[in-house]
Order: sequence, then structure tokens, then C-alpha cells
Amino acid sequence: MTEYFEDEHTKLKRELIDEIKSEIIAFLNSDGGIIYVGVEDDGSIISINNQAKDSIDLKLGSWIQEAFFPKPSGLIRYYYNEDSVLVIEVSKGTNKPYYLREKGPKPSWVYIRVGRSKRKANDDEILRMIMDSHGYSYEDDISDEQSLTFKAFKQSLEDNDINLTPRLMNTLGLKNKTGKYTNLAYLLSDQSEIVVKVAEYDSEMNFKIKKSFKGSLVNILKDVEEQTERLNDLRVVIDGSSFKRIETKSYPGASIREMVLNAICHANYFIRSNIKIEFFRDKVKITSPGGIFNASMNDIMNGVQTYRNPRLVHIFDKLGMIENFGSGIPRTIDSYKNYNVKPEFNATENFFFVTLPNVNYHNNDLFIDSIPDPITDLGLEIMKILKLNPGISTIKLMEIIQIKQPAVSRDMIKNELKRNLTNYVEHRGSNKTGGYYLKDRTHK
Repeated sequence: MTEYFEDEHTKLKRELIDEIKSEIIAFLNSDGGIIYVGVEDDGSIISINNQAKDSIDLKLGSWIQEAFFPKPSGLIRYYYNEDSVLVIEVSKGTNKPYYLREKGPKPSWVYIRVGRSKRKANDDEILRMIMDSHGYSYEDDISDEQSLTFKAFKQSLEDNDINLTPRLMNTLGLKNKTGKYTNLAYLLSDQSEIVVKVAEYDSEMNFKIKKSFKGSLVNILKDVEEQTERLNDLRVVIDGSSFKRIETKSYPGASIREMVLNAICHANYFIRSNIKIEFFRDKVKITSPGGIFNASMNDIMNGVQTYRNPRLVHIFDKLGMIENFGSGIPRTIDSYKNYNVKPEFNATENFFFVTLPNVNYHNNDLFIDSIPDPITDLGLEIMKILKLNPGISTIKLMEIIQIKQPAVSRDMIKNELKRNLTNYVEHRGSNKTGGYYLKDRTHK
């Protein structure tokens, strides 16, 4: 017997009533789902008898053929399972928005699925559905603002030995065939109102840093990269076994840069919402408008490349601002392979969320056998020698160091032993017969 419960992609219904038509529409306009008919809200089963099945088949078949517009051909499948429960499987629609044919495409009759329930779509959501279904591109649409300048963009091009000629404007898609500036031009213009917000919070969720970056996307990307890199703290310790420095960034590899770039390139700029990058003590969270574009979560986790803003990606590539774009998520995942915490990726219809754990916060066990920095390079060399030669005399220690580093004087070595290494090194025995040793548990 199947266990029945409701979630984002599952709806339970006692009987096949007209309300189920709006549930089907909601699934068609979202990511698809399953409706079980013959199940109470608590999951208990009300089996459908054979006599009722004939009338249900007739009713449901009529709905599929006549009730919905556009016609959801091949997107709705139904059958009875082993519990004699009607299973209605609804696939994600390919020609959104779907609505009741008799009501028309009014917001009051276009439903979407949000969490465990349906709701009526607003005008903006309906517009986005139309544009997505018909391949309508934000980049190619005519900009509302036509008085544009490109000082920042021109400078970036010139830095790459490229001149922004009228022909190049057309080739890149900054102007359409009638000579009007496109939204792509607006994104790259000095007049752009696109905003990326960067914030850092303390342990009490008070702002430590709160900044907004606005203007041409080429400048925004550079400025945000610089700001996030400053917030990517570097932890430096000395390995207690090898006496080598270990440098660990809070966010390894290019993970932050990759995800910032991903957010800017894949954002749905039709949605009037800012890209946000928020630093907490234990993580950084990146939120960008626009769900997954023409792919599944599994697709993008495996590096499948789909571009919501392909012209923008092309320009960033031309400027040398991106590299191997499209594999950012797999590479970000790979950058965490040596840590016991992993990045998280989540998406809704309208937003994409990335959470990168702070490895220096979560992986303190990496630094158990460590010595706090700073220790000078000379100090590290002395400690390495003492580990290999416990009880070595001062004279012998000096001889070994000066063979490797002739510029190091004996006074420098003595000063290091007596002033800088007192917490880690000790002299045992008399001045004549004694020698230097590493203190026990120097890393504690």
C-alpha cells in the first residue's frame, strides 16, 4: 500500500470535483506534480469502486480534451494504482500560461503552484510565462531608456584592445535593426539601475558591512568581486607536524567568484528584485532573481549549459571576465571536496539560492594540530631542525642554518630563540652540554 502525503509536487483529493481542474492548471504552469483522487487529507484511502471509475474516466477525458487552453497534449496521464486510487500525473507545461478555456487568460484563472498549495498568478508572472514559452528574450527587447552612455563599458573594451564601433554595437546586440538600444545595452550602460547588494552580519545579525553596487554590469561585476574577495577571510596557521604554513580561505577556490558570476549572468532581469550576497559567520548566501532556465537541478549540477542571457555571457567572455562559464557549479562543488561541508543549491519558480559554507568555521578539526601564526620563516626553519635533531647544541644549530642561509647571522638566530620562540622551544641542561628541544604539545 502506498503512503500518501502532500508536498510541493503532490495533492490529495477525496473525489474528482471541478476544483481539481485548477490544481491541474497550477501544476502545468509550475513544475508538474501528481494528484491522488480517493485519498483524505490525512492520507487515509477511500478506494474508488469499479462503478465510479467509468464516470471518472469519462469526466477526466473530457477535461483533457476541452477544459484547458492551450491543449495540454501528452502532459496529463491518469491511471488507477493498486489501492484503487486515481493517479493524475501532470508534467510541466511547455506552452504556458495554461488556463480554463471557458474563463480566458485572466490573472484570476491562471494558477501556479507555490509550496503545497496553488494561488492565482499575477500579471508579471503571466508575462514571464508567455515570454519563457515563446523564447522571448529580455536582452533583445527595446530598452525603455534610450539616452544611454557607455563610459565604463567602452573602457573595458579598450582595455582589451576593442573599439565600440557602430557595427560592433549591432553585432553584440546593443542595438536592434531599427537602431534602438536594447535591454542588453541598458544593462551595460552607465544609466543602468540594476543593483547588487553585499552585506556582512555579526553574530547578532547586525550589519557590519552594507553596500549597494549600481551601474554598468561590467563595473558591478568587478566591484562585487573585489568586495567579496575582501570578505573571504584567510586563516593562516602552522602545521604542528611539518612546521609549514597552511593558508585556508573561508570559501575555497574560486567558489564565491563563480557563484557571483553565475548570479549576474543568469539573473532574470524582468523580475524587479536585487541580487543579494550575504555573509554570515558560518556561510555566505547568494540570492538571484530567476529560477532554473530550461534545465533541471540535476542538469545544472552536472554542468549542463543553458543561458538565460547568452549575449551578456558572450560579452563577458569577450572581455576576459569569465572562463569555462557553465561549469561553475560543478567546479564550486569540487572546491569543497576536501571538506566535510558542502555547498547547497535551491531554486523556486522565481529565485535561485546558493549557500556556501565557511570551511574555517565548520572545520576547526583541520587546525587541531596547529600553531597560531605569525612565526617568522627563520623560526620555522629552527623548529624543523629541532624536530629532526632534538637536543642539538646552539653552535651546531647555527652551523646547519648558515649552510642553508649564509645571510643569517648568529645574533639573528639567538634573538629568534630567546625572543620569538619561547613558547615553542626550550633549552635543557647546561650551557656547555645542553641543547635545544621543542616543547611538548607545542600546537596546543
